[in-house]
Amino acid sequence: MRVASAVLVAGAAFGVCAGTASAWPIPITPEQQRFINQARTAGFPGDDDAVLQAGLRACQLLMTGSGTQGAVDGIVGETGADPGPAAALVRRAHGILCTSARG
Repeated sequence: MRVASAVLVAGAAFGVCAGTASAWPIPITPEQQRFINQARTAGFPGDDDAVLQAGLRACQLLMTGSGTQGAVDGIVGETGADPGPAAALVRRAHGILCTSARG
């Protein structure tokens, strides 16, 4: 009986994981794609996911009061990107992804 219970629990757990996996990837909005394209044009390194994550992190830093330079410094520290492309990424994030943030 214990073996049957363990099999049912394992099957249920796998079913939950499989349901989560089928929901990925999350579609990228046109605004997010425009941001990714502009950040890449400005020289920010990484694949689309990395660029978008850096932009969302820049928005988080801006929204929590870090200011533009603080957001640039945070992105440089977290990603290792050069300050110029990081500053361009923060400006583009502010202009496209989080327009209501202070900056």
